[in-house]
Amino acid sequence: MFKKISWAAICGLVIASMLLAACTTSPPAPAEQVEVTRVVAGTPETVVVTATPEPEEAEEPLEAIAPEFKNPDTYVIIAGAGEPETMDPHWTYETAGGAVQGNIYEGLIWFNRERTDEFVPMLATSWEANEAGDVWTFNVREGVTFHEGGTLEPHDVAYSVHRALLQDRIDGPHWMTLEAFFGLYAIESLAIQNYAEAQGIDPESDAYGELLFDDVDDAALVTTCEMVKEALVADDEAGTVTFNLNTATPWFLAMLTNTFLGATLDMEWMVENGGWDGSCDTWVDYYNPVAQDTILFDQANGTGPYILDHWTPGEDTVLVANENYWRTEPIWEGGPSGPPSIKRVLIQNINEWGTRRAMFEAGDADTIYVPSQYRPQLEPYYKTVCYPDESCEEGNPEGYILAYRDMPVPAMTPAQFNWQIDVEGGNPYVGSGELDGNGIPPDFFGDIHVRNAFNYCFDFDAMIEAALNGEGMQAQGPIIAGMMGYREGEDPLFSYDPVKCEEEFKLAFDGQVWESGFYMQLAYNTGNDTRRLTSEILKAGIEAVNPNFNISVVGMPWPVLLNSRRARKLPIYVGGWLEDFHDPHNWVHPFLHTQGGYGRVINMHEDMAAEFDAMIEEAASYTTVEERRPIYEAIQLKAQEEAVVIWMYQPLGRYHFQESIKGFYFNPAYQQKTYSYIYALSKEAP
Repeated sequence: MFKKISWAAICGLVIASMLLAACTTSPPAPAEQVEVTRVVAGTPETVVVTATPEPEEAEEPLEAIAPEFKNPDTYVIIAGAGEPETMDPHWTYETAGGAVQGNIYEGLIWFNRERTDEFVPMLATSWEANEAGDVWTFNVREGVTFHEGGTLEPHDVAYSVHRALLQDRIDGPHWMTLEAFFGLYAIESLAIQNYAEAQGIDPESDAYGELLFDDVDDAALVTTCEMVKEALVADDEAGTVTFNLNTATPWFLAMLTNTFLGATLDMEWMVENGGWDGSCDTWVDYYNPVAQDTILFDQANGTGPYILDHWTPGEDTVLVANENYWRTEPIWEGGPSGPPSIKRVLIQNINEWGTRRAMFEAGDADTIYVPSQYRPQLEPYYKTVCYPDESCEEGNPEGYILAYRDMPVPAMTPAQFNWQIDVEGGNPYVGSGELDGNGIPPDFFGDIHVRNAFNYCFDFDAMIEAALNGEGMQAQGPIIAGMMGYREGEDPLFSYDPVKCEEEFKLAFDGQVWESGFYMQLAYNTGNDTRRLTSEILKAGIEAVNPNFNISVVGMPWPVLLNSRRARKLPIYVGGWLEDFHDPHNWVHPFLHTQGGYGRVINMHEDMAAEFDAMIEEAASYTTVEERRPIYEAIQLKAQEEAVVIWMYQPLGRYHFQESIKGFYFNPAYQQKTYSYIYALSKEAP
């Protein structure tokens, strides 16, 4: 077919082809015949000419990568965003440690494969609840032994839960468990309540508000422990344990799947090795320990399919198969039984992406941590691609990667402000600590105009494209998309707007911020390049509006970041939340409640915090969707209007394996999707 073009176009085509020919070695495309119109002696006529073809730009040939099949009995996991703080399952409240411990310890129940709302028996054989939903009884499995040889009995389950609740800790996971059992968020609060009641102190009085845990006498401490023991009662003869909750708790079973509540210890072994002896006279000696001060800091004794060989902080974690594992029937239809197929597990945390990729390409790693921005580097090597519905398609036949993509991760990452920064004893993260151009004051983020400005100066679109590689969405608030309370059809209130950012900064601290400028540090966890890029996008947006604004982006090892956050020293940091159970309560409480894991360190003004606390507690008091939904939607809107934090992004997940790894399935509730339940996996030679 002939195309009509102008002489000018032909000239441009020729010139362009000459320029392209100078920078490519590709063979020219076949000559194309072109019909043109030209003027000859004043008369237009049509002629056919041969246009010089535009050569195709050369494509670099794909580098051939064929990893060796190595370590056939070992599953090698190369993480990159953090490592455990401890091996104590009742202390842990982060995903790296929780995932490891989930292979060592077991609870009464577990998720039914990929489902988050269906459960299968684990150390229980069956269970039932009363009509009110506040009393649950479990029949405990017989014939189960711990790694160190002890026999599982109901009192071990009870002891484990008693220890978890009484040990508690600041910024730990037991705000959830204590809320379910007592309607309170800390064991301290229960002890103070018992002391005040014994002393006749009015709970509404100023005197009650001034009580501290140190004020509680021995009698009230014993009473507190006795209440904990009454909350979970074991009957060794009947083979049961009974949980007595404060009220019906829709998410109770989901909590039992977590190691912080479900991990079952051998009471006798714990006592022999210096752990709590179960006495109500001694529990306070084991309360709120630092990570290194529990006897399970670097050792473990569970009933699970894997045994802890060793954990060397900063180096590696090694698990070995429990060859005496108790399971003789498949956990679900087609699921595993007997000793684990994979005999050894090696987990290393390597922050540098190039090293992780090189290990993957060499076959030295079976799965690696791949932040969003690095996914395009691996895409050409996808040999098989699978999706959330478990359908798979063939990719590059010369590839080597088994990839799972578009997985809906129940996670959300904000940049979290600290409204009242702790500067006692000095704080390098705030510079001078004053608005003198060299720092920020402790109440910097207490000013709504500062919080608004930071939100308007953040380029959400650039974040999605650069940091998430287009695989994610701007968060609307604490509640993730698709969950009750998410304001369907409503856009987030903030978008990138430098003009509004400048206007808000000029209003902050009566104009002093704009005139003086400021310096501060913004933290993220080392190795998480997605959060690093997100931090740098925020830094660039802030500094672009005023040359006197200076933000230093600081990467911190995961434990250092967590400790600094708990101490309320960080003015702002980028760090996310992965749900404990699939309910809006597990989103609004952690982020916004004064006893929440993040709400406590966001450290809102007292009046604002009280408003959020009341709304959250009201929503949790109802059981029907119709009653709960409007309250959660109101919380979602208020969290945006008050610019509590920068609600940044909700990602989509991808997971990358060597083709030799079989049996992976996606459960969004797993803490680390690639190694939370290694028992289900196998490794087979290609």
